Amino acid sequence: MYVITLRFELSSKVWYVQITSIFFSFYWSFTLLLSTRTKTLSATSTTESIEIPLIADRWTNNINYRQLVMSSCIGIVQVWWHPYLHDLRKFLPFLFLYNIFSVLFGYPLLYLELALGVVTKKGVLNCWDLAPMARGVGFAMLSSCALTALVTGVVSAWCLALFVHSFHSFLPWLHCAATAQPACAARHRPLPQGSETPPQSFFFNFVLTLKRDGLKGGLGNIVPEVTFYYIICWVLIYFMTFKRIYGYSKLILFKDVLAYFMLIICVLGAVRLDGATTMFNECDWGVLFEGTQIWRDALEYSLVQMSVSQGVLVMLGAYCPKEQHKLATTALLTFIVSKTCCMGSGLVLGAAHGALRRDYDTETKIWNGSSSSLILWADYVARIPGSQFWSAIVFFTLFVLALSTTALLVQTIMSTFTGHSIRKITWAFLVMICVLFCFIGIMTLCTQAGLYVLNFLMTWPVSKVRAPIAAVVATVITYMYGQTTFCEEVYFAVGEYPCMFMRICWAVSPVILVVILLTGMDALSTFEATVGSISVMLCLLAIPIFLIFYFVFRCRVRNIVDNEK
Repeated sequence: MYVITLRFELSSKVWYVQITSIFFSFYWSFTLLLSTRTKTLSATSTTESIEIPLIADRWTNNINYRQLVMSSCIGIVQVWWHPYLHDLRKFLPFLFLYNIFSVLFGYPLLYLELALGVVTKKGVLNCWDLAPMARGVGFAMLSSCALTALVTGVVSAWCLALFVHSFHSFLPWLHCAATAQPACAARHRPLPQGSETPPQSFFFNFVLTLKRDGLKGGLGNIVPEVTFYYIICWVLIYFMTFKRIYGYSKLILFKDVLAYFMLIICVLGAVRLDGATTMFNECDWGVLFEGTQIWRDALEYSLVQMSVSQGVLVMLGAYCPKEQHKLATTALLTFIVSKTCCMGSGLVLGAAHGALRRDYDTETKIWNGSSSSLILWADYVARIPGSQFWSAIVFFTLFVLALSTTALLVQTIMSTFTGHSIRKITWAFLVMICVLFCFIGIMTLCTQAGLYVLNFLMTWPVSKVRAPIAAVVATVITYMYGQTTFCEEVYFAVGEYPCMFMRICWAVSPVILVVILLTGMDALSTFEATVGSISVMLCLLAIPIFLIFYFVFRCRVRNIVDNEK
C-alpha cells in the first residue's frame, strides 16, 4: 500500500501542479503530432527494393540524415545505464576498458551495421537476403530490440514520476520520512547498517513501493502510480511512432540540444561538489587483474552504448541518401556523441556518488543496477541551488530521452514488416504492439518487484546477446559473404571504400568476442546465472535454427538436381 507520511504529504496545490504537468505531457505529444513535416524525404520509387519496404522513402539531405543517425545514440541508455556506478573502486577502470573496447569493437561494428542497411536498403529481416544462412540474426536483433524497448519504457515512467514529484513544495527526497522502512539516515551522520540515504529511501518506498525480499513470494502487487505513468508513456510513444517523429529534424534537434544543455550544466555543477574527486582517489586499477568479469561487462557496455546488435542502425542505414554520402563521417560523429553523452553523465554521477560518500564518511550502500543512476541524479539536483527547477529540467530531459529511445526501437520493429497486408493496417498493428508492450510491462515491471526484473533483463538478455550477434554479423560479412565484395558494394552505394582499420577490426572481432565470452562460462553456478544464460540462448536460438534449415534445404535441392541429371 502506498504510504504517505507527514513529510511527503501532497497538498491540494501540489496535486494541481501534478495534474498540470500530466496535461503538459499530453500537450507536448500532440504538438509533435501536429508539427509540419520538413522536406527531407523523397517520393521517388526508383530506389525501392523488389519487396518494397514499409517506409519506401529515403533521405535527400545529408545534414538531416546525419543528425538522425547521431540522435539514435543520444538516448536514455547513454545517460542512465552505468553498471559499475555503485562501486567507485571499479568505476574508472571500467570506463577505461569501455573506451578501449568502444574504439576496437563498438565503432567498427556501428559502421558495419550502418553499411549493411546502406547496401541492402532493407529492414532488419530482409537485409539478410545477401546471406540467407544468417537470416536468424535478424530475429535475434528483433528480440534484443523488443527487450530494450520494454526496459526503456518503464524507465520513462520512473523519470516521469520523479519529474512530477519535482513540483512539490520541496523536493521530497531532501529529508527522511519518519516511517520509512528500512530506516533512512539524514546527511552528515553515520549511515547505520541497513539504513538508506534520503533519495534511495524515497525512490524505493514512495515511488516503487519496493519489496525488499527480492523475487521471493512472487512479483507482489501492481504499483498504481508507476502503472499510471507507464500507460501515459506508451500513449505518447504511440503518437511519436505513428507520425514517425524521426522524420522531423527540428524535433530531433530539440531533443539533442536539451540533452546536451542538461549535461553541460550538470558537468559544470559537478565540478564544484565537495567530494567530486573521490572517484579518482578511491579507484583501484588492480581490479583489472582480479578476473575477466569487468572485461566482459565493459565489452557488452561498449556495444549497448553504440546501439549495436539491436537493429536500429540497420534500419537507419536503409534511409541513407541517394547522392554521395560520407558514411565514415556519419559513423564517426555518432561515435563521438555517444561517447560524450556516456562519459559526461558517468562523470557527473560519479561526482555525485563521491559527494554522497563525503556526507556519510562510509559506504553509501547504493544498489547495483538500474536504480543507482536515478538515485544519484536525484541526489545531485538536491545539492545545487534552485534544486526544484533543476530537478524538473533533469528529469524532464531524461523522460524525453527515454520516450524517444523507446519510440525509435518500436519504429525499428515496425519497419521490419514489409507485407502489403501489414502496410494497409499499420496503425492497428502499431496499436497492437504498444498494447502488448504495455500489458507485459504492467504485469512485470510495474510491480513491487519490478526493479529486480528490470535488473535481470539489463544484466542478461539485453546486454549479453549483443556480443554474440555482433560476432555472427562480422563473421557472415567477412568470411561468408566476402569482405571485399561487401566493401565494393559500400563504395557503389555511398562512394567510399571502408578504411583498413575497419576491415581489420571486422576480421578479428569475431574471434576476440568469442574468446572473451567463453571466459565467463565458469560463472554459471548460481540460479540467476543459469536462468539468465537460458534467456540469452532463447534470444539467440533463431540463429542456429535458420542455419540448420538453410543447409538441410540446400542439400535437398542439390540432391533433387543431381537425380534429375
